[in-house]
Amino acid sequence: MSVSDLVALFDELVDTSHHFCQSLSEQRNPCWLPLNETEKSLGWHPLDKAKHFFQDFWYLDGQDGRETRSCFGMITIDDEQLALVTQINNLKLDFKKAIDQLKRSQRQAWTDVRKDLGQRHPLLREQLHYSGLTRLHLKQTWRTLPVIDRSITRIGFNWYQSGRSIQKITVQQAYDALSKMDTGSRHIQTQLNQLGRLPSTTPLAKVQTLAPVMRANIFYETAPLRQAMNVSLPLLIHGNTGLPPHNIPDMEPPAERQRARRSDFKIEEQAFLPSIRVHRYVLTSKEETQ
Repeated sequence: MSVSDLVALFDELVDTSHHFCQSLSEQRNPCWLPLNETEKSLGWHPLDKAKHFFQDFWYLDGQDGRETRSCFGMITIDDEQLALVTQINNLKLDFKKAIDQLKRSQRQAWTDVRKDLGQRHPLLREQLHYSGLTRLHLKQTWRTLPVIDRSITRIGFNWYQSGRSIQKITVQQAYDALSKMDTGSRHIQTQLNQLGRLPSTTPLAKVQTLAPVMRANIFYETAPLRQAMNVSLPLLIHGNTGLPPHNIPDMEPPAERQRARRSDFKIEEQAFLPSIRVHRYVLTSKEETQ
């Protein structure tokens, strides 16, 4: 795909998303999206919030590059809107594939076009209070809109905040990662020395605590009767006559972990190599005697 094709694909994605949001305004679809105090003070309707997040493609000033903004809720959609959502999700998938391909084949071309993409659609950015912001947030741009096209009996929303990404690595891989940092600094030298005292066969774990996410537990009339889904955007429900019964969770995740840790959790709580988030595994009694 050429650069011009990629730009045209992005324009089509933005325009189709805007068309869908206009349809939500015209139809005044039944919805439930909780509003925080700031949103209430601005006089937002829940659909205003949904439309904002469905078109949330740009970074805010000072936003961490790893952070993605999210909201939860539910909106019913009709047949025409379902067709628009399907088109949007297909465009998002094509957009991501095109970027991945351009990165591999023409890295400099991607660097140049990324800035151009972020500067497009100034009127929409101004309407969304993004005027002056020109950095495109790729993860927010290509994340798909969650759609349910089955009869639902109820939905339970709950914060999930115990997620961890755990990747097993070797001592050599940990050494290579540390060596790419400022090896002249004392704290990196200390970690390299600690690592050097380990046998080369010692298994290690690179651990990243994931940000809290809202999880929807969806119950259906027919089998399969249950589905769990992490939601960063409002659920779009097609096929129901109205909103299904649901609970009302807190707007923000709880400050403390709610679920007990598994009894078989075998990774040390304290990082062994904090600069690269690497932990050791807890030795069992049998391993300690070997």
